[in-house]
Amino acid sequence: MFSRKRALSLLCAACMAASLLCMAKPVPTYADNLSDQLQEVRDAQEKLEKQIEAIQSDKSKALEEKALLDRQNDKLRSEISLLQQQSDETQTRITELTQKEQEQYELFCRQVREEEERGTVSYWSVLFKASSFTDLLARMDFVNEVMDYDRQVISDLQTTRRQLTEDKAALEQQKSELESSQTKLQQQVDAASTLIREYEETEAGHQAMLDEAAEDELRIQELIRQQQSGGSSGGSGSSGSNSGVDGYIWPTNNTRVVTSPYGERWCPFHGYESHNGADIDAARGSAVLAAKSGRVIQAGWNGGYGISVMIAHDDGITTLYGHMDGCSVSVGQTVSQGETIGICGNTGNSSGAHIHYTMYKNGGTIDPLPYLPGYIAWDW
Repeated sequence: MFSRKRALSLLCAACMAASLLCMAKPVPTYADNLSDQLQEVRDAQEKLEKQIEAIQSDKSKALEEKALLDRQNDKLRSEISLLQQQSDETQTRITELTQKEQEQYELFCRQVREEEERGTVSYWSVLFKASSFTDLLARMDFVNEVMDYDRQVISDLQTTRRQLTEDKAALEQQKSELESSQTKLQQQVDAASTLIREYEETEAGHQAMLDEAAEDELRIQELIRQQQSGGSSGGSGSSGSNSGVDGYIWPTNNTRVVTSPYGERWCPFHGYESHNGADIDAARGSAVLAAKSGRVIQAGWNGGYGISVMIAHDDGITTLYGHMDGCSVSVGQTVSQGETIGICGNTGNSSGAHIHYTMYKNGGTIDPLPYLPGYIAWDW
């Protein structure tokens, strides 16, 4: 019989091999899920593209086209987010595989050195020392298992290196797709801004936007009435040191510049017109913050405001944050003052990234400027 020491060595070798095999198994579930989500997003983009192409020649449908472009851009942002997740996941796997490759290579080198020391003769010597036929069979099993383990070490190393090569190629492809999607998004955002700007300069376009704004206000006022008749708005007051006027803070940490005030404002194409809020010149993609704690009564697409969020506060005021590229809250949710509720953008009837900030009270709008201490008036 071979020695207890050799048996123990064989057992350790078998455990190491099993461990390496478990490490080498791919886990594609999450990656496959991301790929499925990407395909769904791209299918939705293709559908929207066909709808856009169908109405592009009809100038009277510019607002409809802008809304479709906004929705398509939202899908593009989802695609970019998924591609970034995919890229991050691949990079993490490359880091793990690189470490595994190093460990497997060191194990391979040890095995080679042991082979050189042991040599083929040692295998024969193990067999020739058999004391019986049963002992010979046991010794042959031992030799075969050691040789199988050596082959497995080499196979695992080869598998890891193949996976590394594939993942590095996949990462380059993902980075290329990510860059392409980011470029396409910027082009479409610019195209959407140009479309609405040119449409607003026409009499028909300007009137259509005014009509839509009037319809939006009737709908929003009715929503506020319904919510207020339903009871408390929720919320827990202001957050202390960050509070501004009456407990309200700026809806952004990004700027203090107001590009268009509340009330009568000058339009270079159509003269004076009424503006029901304040336009804050925040950077695209920057966080939009809840000016005060309260309950979300609207989140998502909101007519000419594009993607917006409305929050009912416990003092009877409702705040609206418009033209966002995305929102991160849902109707019925209670938010805290300063909590991120979305990102600044250019959706709806807007020709450039900014935060449209409206405050409603007692069935109408009020001037938000007194609630925006330290504001900087720009070009008005």
